[in-house]
Order: sequence, then C-alpha cells, then structure tokens
Amino acid sequence: MNSYSIIEQFSYPGLFFLLILGGLGVPFFPEDLILIACGVLISVGIIKPVPAILISYAGLILSDFMLYWAGRKFGRKIVTNQRFEKILSPAKFLIIEKKFRRHSTLIMLLGRLLIGFRTQVFLLSGITKVSMTKFLVIDSFGSAVVLSIMITAGYLGGKFLESVQKGMLYMEYIVGFLIVVAIILIIIYLSYKYMTKSNNHTS
Repeated sequence: MNSYSIIEQFSYPGLFFLLILGGLGVPFFPEDLILIACGVLISVGIIKPVPAILISYAGLILSDFMLYWAGRKFGRKIVTNQRFEKILSPAKFLIIEKKFRRHSTLIMLLGRLLIGFRTQVFLLSGITKVSMTKFLVIDSFGSAVVLSIMITAGYLGGKFLESVQKGMLYMEYIVGFLIVVAIILIIIYLSYKYMTKSNNHTS
C-alpha cells in the first residue's frame, strides 16, 4: 500500500502517521512525496485543505522535534549506536560538527529545505545543544516553506491530471459521436446504392 492509498483510506490520521514515519527517516515514506500526495488529494476533494495543511504542519514539526530531542537526550552516544549509525555515522559527525557550530542557523534551515540532510541535521542540533526555542523557530519557518511548495505542487499536479482526464473523456465522446455518424453515413450510402441498383433492374 503506497502513501496515496493510505492517506485516502485513513484520511487525516493516516496523513499524520505517515509524516511522522517519513520525518524519522523511514525510507518507504519520504516526507516530500507524502506532502505531494496530500496536495493531489486536496485537489480532487478527498480531503479538505485547512485540516490537511494543519495536520501536515504538525506532523513535520513533531517528527523534527523527536529527532532533536533524541540527539539532546542521548548526546554523542547516539553517534555510536548501531541503530543510528546509518543516519549519522561518527565519521559524518566529525566532518560537520565544526561547521555546524559556526553556522548552525543556516545549516538547520538548509537541513529542512534540502532532501537527504534533514535527519542528520536535526539529530546534530540536539547533540550540540542548540536551544529549543531557536530550533523550533527555524524549523517552523523551514517546515512552512517546504509544506507550501510540496502541497502546492501536488495540488497543481492533481488539477492538471484532472483536466487531462476530462479532456480524454471529451475525446471519447467526440470519437464515439464520429463513429456513430460514420455508421449512419455508411448505411445511407449502402441503402442509396441498393436502391439505385434496384431501379436499374426494374427499368
């Protein structure tokens, strides 16, 4: 079952749950695709825009904060933990730690906006003890930007597909009409030809 069908079946709880999984780095449910699917479902009227956007925003913030909290609680131990080693290995941590301490605001903002860096950056924010207020302010802004872009893209994509489907339906009507007209013309032609032959034989 993909993200689209899960959201369609379970509506808002499904959307929230998938965003939590995606935010925590579960590979089968990337955040961006979930948000795009949300936009598509809004465009076709399966879910309503206001609750969907609010729930999506809450899901992004909560999943990011969970990673931040894990980094803050477990500190550098998290880098050597096998469960997190694939996400943030000791080698990666040493490379980016110095840069992060100098440019934490910019890196946290880019971490939210760029695919593939989010989980590492949020863990690192907690490990390096970035203040909770600073983290939430930056993450709230970055999440709002990502949310707006992805849901808008999904919405416009859904409207485009809807218009294509309507266009194809109209084409089917037109083709069907032309086929009926062609059949009628053939019948008229054959009837005329038959009648002409009958008149020639009679005369």
